[in-house]
Amino acid sequence: MDARAYLEQHVKTREEIDAFLKLDYADAYDAKGLGWTYDGELGWILVDSIRPDGIDDSKTFYHYEPTGARGRINAADQTARVHTYGNSFTHCDQVSDGETWQEYLAAHLREPIENYGVGGYSVYQAYRRMRKIETTHPADHIVLNIWDDDNFRNLDAWRTLRFGKGSRCGFTLPHIRVDGDIVTERENLCPTPDDVYKLSDLDWLVETFAADPVLNAVLEIIASRGHTPVAEVPLGVGLPGEIDLLQSQLAQRALRATRHVLEQTERFVKESGKRLLVVLSYSRGGILRALQNEPAWDQALVDFLQTRDYPCIDLRDAHRAEFAGFNGSPDEYLNRYYIGHYAPAGNFFFAQALKDAFVDWLDPRPLPYQ
Repeated sequence: MDARAYLEQHVKTREEIDAFLKLDYADAYDAKGLGWTYDGELGWILVDSIRPDGIDDSKTFYHYEPTGARGRINAADQTARVHTYGNSFTHCDQVSDGETWQEYLAAHLREPIENYGVGGYSVYQAYRRMRKIETTHPADHIVLNIWDDDNFRNLDAWRTLRFGKGSRCGFTLPHIRVDGDIVTERENLCPTPDDVYKLSDLDWLVETFAADPVLNAVLEIIASRGHTPVAEVPLGVGLPGEIDLLQSQLAQRALRATRHVLEQTERFVKESGKRLLVVLSYSRGGILRALQNEPAWDQALVDFLQTRDYPCIDLRDAHRAEFAGFNGSPDEYLNRYYIGHYAPAGNFFFAQALKDAFVDWLDPRPLPYQ
C-alpha cells in the first residue's frame, strides 16, 4: 500500500469535522464528540460529556472547571498547589469525576489536586498545555505523567496516521520532529477551524503527509504483515507488537523528543520557582511485560530520569512489588485494575503508589502528615 492509497482510506468527512469543531454546546453534554473538541494550539481539549465506557457497562460523567481542570470533588473550596498534566491516564478516562487518582489523593491529603489531563495527548501537548495554564492559573507543584505511547505521540503531526479513522482525537496537533541531533518543535498544521477542513482534501493530505516519517513507519508495518485491512491499522506503534519492528525507526526518536520536553519543562519550573514530579505510567500490556521481567523498551528514558534532581515514580515498580505477594496469574492480577484504562480500583492503586512521594515532595507537608 502506498501513501496515497492509505491516506485515501482516512480522508475526513465534513460531517466528522463539523462534529469536532462544534463550538456551541447548547446541550448539557456533547453527544457526538464524547467530549473531544477542537483547539487551535493544542489540537483538542475536552468539554462536559457522558460516555458509555465505565466499569460493569456503566456510563461515566465528565465535568470541567472554568480553568479547564476536570471537576473537583474533594477540598474544592481550597486553592490547589498541585497541577497534574498528561494524557487519558492523567485525565482518568473511563471513570467518573470523583474516581480519579487525583481525587483519591485529595481526599487523603485534605487538599485539592487539579487534573489537566486530556485523552490522546502526547508529552509535548501536555507540556504545551502546562505552559498555557500556568501563565494565568499557576501552581507551585507540577506533576507530569508520561504514559507508554505518549513518547511516540510527540512525533505525530496527524494522529489518524497511526490510530486510524475511528479515533476521537484523530486530528492534527503540535508535534516534534527529530532528525539526528536536531530537535524541532512544530505547530499544529491546522491552526484555524477552516484549516481543519483540509483533512477532507485527499490532494492536500498527500502533499502534506506523504513524506511524514510516522506514516512511512506505519506503511512499513503494513508491508511487513502482508495485506492488512484498513480497519486493522496499528493503534499505536509504541504498544505491544510494534516496538521491535520500529525500534530502529521511531523509538529512539520518540524518546529523544520526550527528553527534549523534559528539559524544556525543567527550565520552565526552575525559572518560575515551581517543583516538578514525573510519573511513568503504562498500559496493561506495559505492566504485563514488567511482571514477566521483560526488558523495558524505554530504558533510555528511565536512565535519563535517574540523573535528574526531581522525583520520578515508575508505576511498574509499584505493580511489581504488589504482584510479588499475589498468588494468581499476571492476567488475574491486572483484571483487578484495568478496563482498558484504570478502573476505579486502578486509580486508587495509582494514588497509593504516589502517596509517600507526594508527602515528601510537597512543601509544606500535607496537613495529615504535619
